[in-house]
Amino acid sequence: MNQKLDFKHLGINAMKQGNITSYQIRLINKYGRKTIGVGSNYLNALNIASIIDEEINKMLIADDGMIDLDQLKQIARTELDRYKDKKQGNIRVVEKDDVQVLWLKYVEYNKSLNTWGESTVLTTIATVSSLISQCPIQKLEQKGELVKWFFSDKNRTPHTSKDRLKWIVSAVDWNSKQGNIPRKWGIEYRDLFESIKLKNNQSSNFQDDSDDLDIFKVSEVYRILEALKSEQYARRQGTHKQYYWYVYFLWLTGCRPSEAIALKWDNVDLERNRIKFCENQVNASGTIVKKQGTKTVASRYFPINEEIRQLLFSCSDFTTGYVFRNKTNNCISQQALNGVWRNLLEAMGIKYRVPYQLRHTMISYHANNDYPIHKLAEIVGNSEKIIKEHYLKLDIEKISLPDVIKGE
Repeated sequence: MNQKLDFKHLGINAMKQGNITSYQIRLINKYGRKTIGVGSNYLNALNIASIIDEEINKMLIADDGMIDLDQLKQIARTELDRYKDKKQGNIRVVEKDDVQVLWLKYVEYNKSLNTWGESTVLTTIATVSSLISQCPIQKLEQKGELVKWFFSDKNRTPHTSKDRLKWIVSAVDWNSKQGNIPRKWGIEYRDLFESIKLKNNQSSNFQDDSDDLDIFKVSEVYRILEALKSEQYARRQGTHKQYYWYVYFLWLTGCRPSEAIALKWDNVDLERNRIKFCENQVNASGTIVKKQGTKTVASRYFPINEEIRQLLFSCSDFTTGYVFRNKTNNCISQQALNGVWRNLLEAMGIKYRVPYQLRHTMISYHANNDYPIHKLAEIVGNSEKIIKEHYLKLDIEKISLPDVIKGE
């Protein structure tokens, strides 16, 4: 039996010897159809396959299409060791009421109904699946410990941890309504989730974007830009400068990364001095997902001032296709930038914040420097209500910025 499932780079084979079934990961033909043993527990095999599939994505981005089979095998061995029971030395038996099993039932049901969009399945659902496979807390009775584990990761904001936990609560609730587990569990998990109150600056009700507001100082933004341009911290020549124009554009326009990635020269009108944002594009676990329209409206226009004009002239010799490209002239990759970004900020001694915070920073500073709120909302694709309630509450310094959006 060979099951492709939703994996991009591999499938799973079941091998029977008598009454014993074991599983192997088999890489696709492109990588030589190599196999990796992943034990005799099907659910554990699925989890390991998911981890290795994502690791292959990372290798392809970082190493120009090369994968390290030995490293993949080591990952499989490490994961198998983690699943082993310390006393008996056997792979842990996953019981029918474990969170992991309930989650898989919930996911399979929603996939069969096409409840979620492709990008949601490849990003959020894949992320939560990975977290659940790593979580040492699997018993419904241990809900308090489960919550503590989710909020213990310092690399996630409290808002993000609560958002991930919400998916698990939904899965438990659904299973209780389906009769897979007693109804009390759905009620208890919903009540527990509602009891989790975040501080005001950690609110999970910010509706416009997925990341909490944690803006940069403008001086930090320009330090980052200069470091990218000069490649001061680059390990290899050309690995940082390719992102300079893209990051600079994110800062000047406050657009969403998915909008900048999808931007084509056809939507840059240098005669009328405006940019039309009307598409978005994301790399969801190695799959490019393209959509028409922006997150909030079908299209919106952003004015081109002299600084943006010079940036556009300098970033490419092309007048067709994508505006922002990497060193191989392919579409710029946000995933590839993420690794560079984290290492760069660490080397510069700047507090880590995701690149999306450039959007928040641009909106925050302009909102607090008396730019007309209704115009700002229009060109960045926010509502006036969101800007007034979130961006105007920040206690930030009044500073002079480059006149990015003058003349609208």
